[in-house]
Amino acid sequence: MNTPIPKAGLQWIQQGFQTFKKHPFELLFMFFGLIFFNLGLSLIPYLGSFLPFVFGPVLGMGIMHACRDVDQGKPIATGSLLIVFRSPALKPLLLLGCLYTMALVGSLACSIPVDDGALWNYLTDPSKADQKALVKSDIGWGMLTFFAVYTPAAMGFWYGAPLVMWHGMGVAKAIFYSFFAVWRARKAFMVYLLAWCGILSFVALLVSLSGGVLGVLLLPVMLTISLVMYCTFYFSYTAMFSRDEVV
Repeated sequence: MNTPIPKAGLQWIQQGFQTFKKHPFELLFMFFGLIFFNLGLSLIPYLGSFLPFVFGPVLGMGIMHACRDVDQGKPIATGSLLIVFRSPALKPLLLLGCLYTMALVGSLACSIPVDDGALWNYLTDPSKADQKALVKSDIGWGMLTFFAVYTPAAMGFWYGAPLVMWHGMGVAKAIFYSFFAVWRARKAFMVYLLAWCGILSFVALLVSLSGGVLGVLLLPVMLTISLVMYCTFYFSYTAMFSRDEVV
């Protein structure tokens, strides 16, 4: 396990954009497949709100595989998005997704006593949100509570999927190693997060200054940025762990 220097956070983003530049159409095709797969899951009654999170590690590893192919100078394999469905790592990755979903819901539930459920109600049913009531509520404190609980949980799941699939770790061990890997790279992650905040703020500023002229480009730009974020996950992983596949 390595400890990347702070400016590595910028390098991950640069590598993510370079990867997208090499194979934009193949990666976008995969990303649209991920989006439509999640949309299909979301239509399942009762479970639709949770299944995209449960399958997140499974589909995310498909993007990771594609990034690894590009990083190694190989063509992106056909069906990379669904490669985990043919892997023995499928069950542990689904378990990882279930645990992540529980951590996410549990973190959100912790905000209920703080803001009387304002954040919970807003996220679970935004169509019924009363903007005036939200302004008067303690939703800000609810968000702080949520992030205080969610952040350490997210650290445990950040590298969980590749550690399970590429290093053959059990789910509990992968969560343990992931948490301390992110902690060791905390300075790089701070730079990484600040850089993304700057990029997103710059895009929002351009749209606002254009008077809505660039609004038509906002969707493809945000899709591209979202895809590049997925690519940066791979490069943050390779900065911490070996690129070699163990299993």
